[in-house]
Amino acid sequence: MKFLKILILATLLPFVSNAQLKKLTVEEAVLKQRTTLAPQKLIQPSWIPGTNFFTYIVKNNGSEFLLKEDAATLKIDTVLSLDVFKEALFTAKPDVPKVQHFLPFSWIDEHTMRIYFELAYYKYNLQTNIISLLLKVSKDAEDMDYEAVSNRCAFTLNNNLIVTDKESLKGNEVKANGNLSLKSEMLSTEGSYGISNGKAVHRNEFGINKGTFWSPKGNRLAYYKLYEGMVADYPILDFEQTPVTSKNIKYPMAGNASHQVKIYVKDYIKDRQFELQLGSTLDMYFTNIAWSPDEEYIYVAVVNRDQNEMKLNSYDATTGTFLRTLFTETNPKYVEPEKPMVFLPKMPSQFLWFSKRDGYNHLYLYDLKGKLIKQITKGQFDVTELLGFDKTGNLAYYIAATENGLERQIFSVDILTGKVVAITHNSGVHTAIFNEDGNYFIDSYSNTSTPKKVTLMDNTGAEISVLVNAQNPIANYEECGIRILNIPSTDKKVKLNCRIWYPPQFDSTKKYPVLVYLYGGPHAQMVTNGWLGGGDMWLYYMAQHGFVVFTLDNRGSMNRGIEFENITFKNLGKIEREDQLAGVEFLKHQTYVDSTRLGVFGWSFGGFMSIGMMTRTNAFKVGVAGGPVIDWKMYEIMYTERYMDKPKDNKVGYDDANLLNYVKNLKGKLLVIHGTSDDVVVWQHSIDYIKKCVEEGVQVDYFVYPGHKHNVLGKDRVHLMQKVADYFKQNL
Repeated sequence: MKFLKILILATLLPFVSNAQLKKLTVEEAVLKQRTTLAPQKLIQPSWIPGTNFFTYIVKNNGSEFLLKEDAATLKIDTVLSLDVFKEALFTAKPDVPKVQHFLPFSWIDEHTMRIYFELAYYKYNLQTNIISLLLKVSKDAEDMDYEAVSNRCAFTLNNNLIVTDKESLKGNEVKANGNLSLKSEMLSTEGSYGISNGKAVHRNEFGINKGTFWSPKGNRLAYYKLYEGMVADYPILDFEQTPVTSKNIKYPMAGNASHQVKIYVKDYIKDRQFELQLGSTLDMYFTNIAWSPDEEYIYVAVVNRDQNEMKLNSYDATTGTFLRTLFTETNPKYVEPEKPMVFLPKMPSQFLWFSKRDGYNHLYLYDLKGKLIKQITKGQFDVTELLGFDKTGNLAYYIAATENGLERQIFSVDILTGKVVAITHNSGVHTAIFNEDGNYFIDSYSNTSTPKKVTLMDNTGAEISVLVNAQNPIANYEECGIRILNIPSTDKKVKLNCRIWYPPQFDSTKKYPVLVYLYGGPHAQMVTNGWLGGGDMWLYYMAQHGFVVFTLDNRGSMNRGIEFENITFKNLGKIEREDQLAGVEFLKHQTYVDSTRLGVFGWSFGGFMSIGMMTRTNAFKVGVAGGPVIDWKMYEIMYTERYMDKPKDNKVGYDDANLLNYVKNLKGKLLVIHGTSDDVVVWQHSIDYIKKCVEEGVQVDYFVYPGHKHNVLGKDRVHLMQKVADYFKQNL
């Protein structure tokens, strides 16, 4: 693959004066970067099943219209106006508030769409202009999981799992002010504090983001049952009450008792429930639940507590009986299955499995006996997503992190022959939505000079039409230069991706303060060849206000292969700091950098890194650490034990990473920030740090956001980012 080198306005000579343009405000950078200052996009693109038609929404003269386009002929028809849609919705539901935009929808067929609104699903027949109620769930429902074939919806309420059924709705349309008696079934009744049903488990690790799993035709439902009675309580304070009250959460800290998980199945064919026979050892992680296409089998990836072994097990979906282990994967550091098996659409006896066993995340083809047929994708890149198949079922489409992880490109692979074809070629970060037959797709991509371009393409990569070619949304603001490059690590073993923002009217003969923004931990990548280089608009704001803004993805971050990521095993913070110091050395050799005015800022793992850079190196004058992990023994089990092992088995690693041990080394200005209701990195982390600072006689600045969890969101985020910006402006 070609070597990627991107340099915009990179002559490093004074930029063309743009003094007539304005600077971003913090409020604009924070609140508008995903709205009015975001690049134009295609609104609600969607393919109509079984056709070459795709739809999207356009705005014209203050109204919205739903358009349908034929990918084969490019003929465009107006399907629906917002006014007509609102009229139909009002007829069906007179108490509906005035809607300003089309509601989220999906296509059932060419003339029928499914709409979700206010805890209910509706069917909208465009030919008759009638909206009919499909299904409605209870007030305060959470974790809704709708199954379209059976028209059932699972949801949780007070830690119990409930399914609303279609049966009482047959033939019923919504009548004005009419009330329908909806049939619901409680699949559990023992839900309480410490016991939950149908919710995501294992603190959302291993790619888990929900707790219910419908079979392909909706005849069976698998769900998690979580027991946390053995997990210690942890209090979260509520300062809105006088006196202050506390609410306990279950927080399993590294090395302590973990929760236990079971999997149950509701069988609607035989109208019964049963438990999967997962075995007697429940101190395990049960992930990546998948159904066989015929709904007769359930597959679960079972990971041991040490997280160095994964067994892909199959179970009888009619009895819960354990059948066999298809295969086992091990790694001396850790395994981390994050995606369930995907069956071939035309060959249900074979499936694709994601694995990093050869050093990169690739696709492998198996049969149902667990026999490896062959490795499907190969190369020094990670496959990040499987997009689908063509109508033969032999051609699979996927996204790969190419150019040392900087780009996302679309590929196809012939499962029979192994032939790989690069479908997209424009430099940048691509996403794709394929139609059902896989012969057309909507490609959306950006890079550092292209805010957003959306095109209709065929599966050979031929561009058919341009749907969106977005203009620069910040063209009326002072322009900052951007550079994407890589530098060698200190040990010269790898190249590290970096991003630099330069102030407007940059003059390489002047000296500038530098803000280093970092994260550094697993499952994150800060630098890409996407719009703004993958960065936040607040960083652009800081560049506009006279800072060189630098970010480096150290080893331990994602999309560069397993060795790049797991080299930090049992020593979180060590290699990461060394790599960040390589970035510092690079900066010091740039003529425009004032090496006496370097600042560092990060949140969460980045907060841990920021304090580490301030107290374990002499590189920085000013630091800001938000929601920082201070002592890994106080972080949750699944994440911490994967990367650090148990505290009793890695005392040296935990002690070395404990930031309390380096408080006395702080010489510069440090601001620590925390949300008082943080249930991810609990508030005690930074409280303990401040206590240690007092004991050591070390001055540190501290600020809390009452009531906020791990991320400070909403309008309060403007306050947060203004505070961080001001801290660097005042002290650098």
